[in-house]
Formats: sequence, C-alpha cells, structure tokens
Amino acid sequence: MSFWNNTKKTVAKAGSGLRGVGGASGGALSASDPEFNEQEQRFRNLERRAMRLLQETKDYRGSISGMTTAQRALATNLTAFLLDVQRPQDYQAAYRQATTHIDQTSQPQFDEVYVKTVLEPMAQYCGFLPEFNKAIKKRKGLHDDLDKARRALAKEQAKAAEDPMAVERAEMDVQYAESAYNTLNSALIREIPKLINSRVYVVDPCFEAFVKSQLQFFNDSLQQMDSVTRYVPQEAGPNDDRILNERVEGVMNQVRGLSICSMNV
Repeated sequence: MSFWNNTKKTVAKAGSGLRGVGGASGGALSASDPEFNEQEQRFRNLERRAMRLLQETKDYRGSISGMTTAQRALATNLTAFLLDVQRPQDYQAAYRQATTHIDQTSQPQFDEVYVKTVLEPMAQYCGFLPEFNKAIKKRKGLHDDLDKARRALAKEQAKAAEDPMAVERAEMDVQYAESAYNTLNSALIREIPKLINSRVYVVDPCFEAFVKSQLQFFNDSLQQMDSVTRYVPQEAGPNDDRILNERVEGVMNQVRGLSICSMNV
C-alpha cells in the first residue's frame, strides 16, 4: 500500500513551490481532462460502493448482536411470564441456558473475529478514500492557480516595456503553477486505478473470513440449540400441527368466554 503513502506525500508537496499570484478567476487552461475525468468517475463509483459495503458490514454486526440479545431476553421473559403459575419447564430452562451461552459466549467470539478480519480491513480501505478526495479538491485549486498565473503573465507581457523583470517573474510563477498542477494530476491518473484494483486484495480475504466466522458462529449456536431438542416432544405424525393449533384455539375460546371479554367497555 505504499502508493497510498506516496499519494499523501504528493498531495502535501504539490504546490509547495507555488508563489502566490493574484488575478480574476477563469482563464485559458481548460479543466477538462478526459483521462482524469474517466478516472475520477471510476473513483466516484468505487467510493459509493465501498462506503455502502462498509455500512452493510457494520449493520450485519449489529444485527447479529441484536438477534442474540433479543433471543436471550425472550427466553428470560418467557420464564418470568409463567413463573407465578408453574415451575419453569425443562425446555424453558434449557432454552434460556442455550440463548445465554450464545449471547454471552458465541456472539462475543464471533464479534471479535468479525471485527478483526472483516470490519477493520474494510474501514481501513475506506479510510484512504478521503485522501483521494482531498487530492482531487487540491487539483482543482492548483488548476485555478495556474489560470491566474497565466493571466498575470499575459498582463505583464502586454506592458513588457515598462518592467521586463516583471515578465520574467510572471513566467516563473506559471512554471511553478504548471509543475504543481501536472504533478498532482499525473499522480491521480496513475494511482486511482491502483486504488480501484487493490480492492480485490481487501475484499477477497475479508469475504473468506466472513464466511468462516459465520459458519463457526452458527455451528456453535446449533450445538447449543441441540441441547433443547431433547426436551421438545417428538413429532408423532403429520397431524401434530393441527392438534397443536386446536389446543391453542381451545384455550383462546376459553379466554373469549370470560365475561370481561364480552363486555363493551
């Protein structure tokens, strides 16, 4: 990633020898540069997609944490909801224990690996994007300075007989401005493709780590949930769902039969 460091140095040094030149805005040099414009458009596309991917990696991390927390809270409240009418059933205790382990052990382990192997590399890659944005903005400023220097030179050349030294100074200003602009413009044209191509060497290992960390997390979660299955009645046939629904509906009918539920209050 030395080219990123080189770009930072180029941005910092470009225009360091530029002498201040006054003048109105606008000028003879056009800001249109097809080669640069193409690379800037590619950079904008990369920037948009990279920032979206970074946000999605953050959202995924949050969704896993939110899911395990909600799962554990549900198990806790399920037991509390029934505590005054019955002792906790074996499946309730097993489910609460499993969800607690997932939330307190499996999820933190997943989170640690995910942050180190997925989130941090993506954030580091996206952290270089502002450097290129600053370079693009500085290129525009250097272009404006070059325009001013050229107009100042034309002005001095129009009255060269009055002060020949002024023309020489204006020519030096143009040389400084042109050198600074060309240096940064060339660096951007050269290094934006390198930034774009390097995404492969970031995303590929991140995606591999993402898949592996997912597999580990869900495998650990499955092992914990397997401990609950022995307390859940085995399905006896295709009518189990119908029978369960009838039992629930029977209870709901009893609730509907309560006098308070039939009152228009």
